[in-house]
Amino acid sequence: MCRQDQDPRAACPAVASPVHLELDRVRGILALTLARPEKKNALDPETLRLLLEGLHAARDDPDVRAVLLAAEGDVFCAGGDIQVMRASAGDAPALLARLRGGLNRVVQAIHDLPKPVVAKVQGNAYGAGAVLAFQCDLALVADAATFALSFRHVGLIPDTGGTWLLPRIVGLQRAKHLVWTGAAFSATDAVAWGLALRTVPRGGLDKATGDLLATLVDGPGSTLALAKHALHRNLGASLGDGLDREARMQAAAFLTAEHAEGRDAFFERRKPAFRRAPRQG
Repeated sequence: MCRQDQDPRAACPAVASPVHLELDRVRGILALTLARPEKKNALDPETLRLLLEGLHAARDDPDVRAVLLAAEGDVFCAGGDIQVMRASAGDAPALLARLRGGLNRVVQAIHDLPKPVVAKVQGNAYGAGAVLAFQCDLALVADAATFALSFRHVGLIPDTGGTWLLPRIVGLQRAKHLVWTGAAFSATDAVAWGLALRTVPRGGLDKATGDLLATLVDGPGSTLALAKHALHRNLGASLGDGLDREARMQAAAFLTAEHAEGRDAFFERRKPAFRRAPRQG
């Protein structure tokens, strides 16, 4: 993993790797950048391994307050690597092991990470690449980007948690249409349907993403983590269970240093300095 302990603002040396990991300790951001533009950033086992490694590093490093998922080139991600599929054609156990050990673990790591994960989608995304972007906590998408759940074009069903995510976000009927037809949809559609946060002209995407990340990393990290936990766990919960979990998470937030800082700042009529508060967890 690329680390910037000596100079957090320095760029990592270029390496022949399908994922570039860049840690900025000053800002508290770990950037994971898909770096196979010649393959349209298709997801092969090594790419998934490095993504998972990066997410686990973010989980374990108290200096990391947010994760950025980005990509090089004109395409964000073309989905699963068709060459890998071809090499294991007819081997269902190999496919099952690859999904369970790769894509599934990456999606679970994004959901379980007690820190925000932001996708910066600069270009088109298809199949698993589209779903991966939408599985992030927040996604900013270039206004000219297009998406498609293209699994049907190779005779497959959505993976990467697509069959779990889509009905919850876009509704069952639209999910069926997108899955059954593989129809392309626009960045504007993705935002309107709740799959992405907002569209941005590609030339302004870096700034918009940077501004969003700055807001997140300067926020109350421990309580953002508690809120993420409550929001995810309450997706399928009954109202009673949801209220109880919410109360327990609020009680935990009440004891954090961030809450103490926010409370004191309110009475002192100043902006809270959450990053100076001792981080818990």
